[in-house]
Amino acid sequence: MTLALRRRLGQLTALTTLVLACSACAPTWQNVRKQEAFKGPSRAYVAMLPEDWKRAPTDSDVLLITRDGLFLQQISVTRHRLDEAFAGTPVTPETLPAELAALQFKQFRLEEPELARYTKDEGKGVLALFPVAQGKPLPGTTERVAMRAVQVDGRDAFRLDTSSRNGWGLEYVSQSVGFVHEGEYWLVRYLAPRLHYAQRDQATFDGFLAQLKLKPKCFLFCGD
Repeated sequence: MTLALRRRLGQLTALTTLVLACSACAPTWQNVRKQEAFKGPSRAYVAMLPEDWKRAPTDSDVLLITRDGLFLQQISVTRHRLDEAFAGTPVTPETLPAELAALQFKQFRLEEPELARYTKDEGKGVLALFPVAQGKPLPGTTERVAMRAVQVDGRDAFRLDTSSRNGWGLEYVSQSVGFVHEGEYWLVRYLAPRLHYAQRDQATFDGFLAQLKLKPKCFLFCGD
């Protein structure tokens, strides 16, 4: 058996393990039976959720969706106050997208965001052999692939492409689109293993991003 074939079989085994590990994920996902619109409580954006994906229930503007499991593919929308987006570095509405991209890359090198909770059962039985932490991309392995200026619904933004590896050596690719909107820093991200999943679900992420609409915040007496 060649080294390349052995490596590929090892990666396929890791992917299978990730499917098992994701069975320990919490909370319970909401199945999206057909494409539907999602509005966060502040209605600062409207996202179209893809058919046959799953959404984590949340009472904030954070959106986290997957088709097969978080470590197999995920699309997320997160936000932070400008004074909390990057520790020790102030961000303003005038901060250029290229500067935001550099700060975001530095952040990925330090920490991989934790957007979901896991049950205590992940440390029991067969799952104890495959810790969830091993499935996550390791921050120190993150490498910059490309960065370019883009627009999200007419707003200036950056797109940062990176790659990283998890504790089993499985390579992940990430596409992060960041911008300032309504006085906050927003990040739309696609993350998936390069092996099989990243390319398969790329068109879904492209469509998700193209349909994303940015809106003024509204908390009371909001119309549709």
